[in-house]
Amino acid sequence: MQKVDKIALVDAALAGKRPERVPFSIWFHFPPSAQRGKACADAHIEHYRRYDLDYIKVMNDNPYDMPLSMRVIERAKDWLKLEPLSGTEAGFAAELEALRELKRRVGKETRFVVTVFNPLATAMKVSNRKTIEHLREDPEAVGQGLMTIGKSLANFASHAIDAGASGLFLACSGPEPTMLSQEEYRRFVRPADLVVLEGAAGAPFNLLHVHGTDVYLDLFLDYPANALNWPAHHSDYSILRTSTLTDKCLVAGIDERGPIADGKMRATITQLTDAISQAPLERFMVGSECTVPPETSPEVITAIRDLVAQF
Repeated sequence: MQKVDKIALVDAALAGKRPERVPFSIWFHFPPSAQRGKACADAHIEHYRRYDLDYIKVMNDNPYDMPLSMRVIERAKDWLKLEPLSGTEAGFAAELEALRELKRRVGKETRFVVTVFNPLATAMKVSNRKTIEHLREDPEAVGQGLMTIGKSLANFASHAIDAGASGLFLACSGPEPTMLSQEEYRRFVRPADLVVLEGAAGAPFNLLHVHGTDVYLDLFLDYPANALNWPAHHSDYSILRTSTLTDKCLVAGIDERGPIADGKMRATITQLTDAISQAPLERFMVGSECTVPPETSPEVITAIRDLVAQF
């Protein structure tokens, strides 16, 4: 395969200038042994080299550091007790170490974005998934808590950019009917999301991931990120339709719940070919619409890589 400047390739797509070919990446969760520090960097670099990816989405499964006096949010009023973190506490520090190692080893050849789960997703983890219950009980307290988490994540984001990340992969949970109404998301979650993005303002590659099924994609079209990733195969927002709604670079095509999950190579290639046919190739990158199963067939991933290289 002809060697290309992968940073220039991604930057062209982000700028809406037809790249030499469509950039490609794919991502999944790594095992616990590969989630921190150098081991995390090693796993991502091996994955990047194995499939000749054009950009890296860095996983971040490290915990949000809660105060010793309150390891879990149990009551709605507890959200008022949270205080912003510096962004360098133990969980954050483990990810920052991985980012510095990635910068040292591949930072001159590819762009990489660090995963940040949005304030609502983070809140769900530290409340035994009671955040929405608490929100409907005491919306002002939870709203304040989400803003506090947003400030903590913004501080981490700033440190992540300093450590070498090209930007954030902000994974926004909650904008779907089974979780929140559009008005609830707009009122209570969106402000905290925007605070997080302020921490990475000016970064060259901020990739917004809208998570869920039948998502409220319209709520995100004006977020200050230059790339958009969403469940095109599991919402009313096809790639073609979405290309008419925003001038952001679109990142989609690999349906993690589709034939790839069953190792069906021919069906996977057919589905992806159709997705690419809908895309504005001057501002499009192939990527997972959410994490693919870690047991995904290497042969299928290689076939995807070979297909995308033709465009």
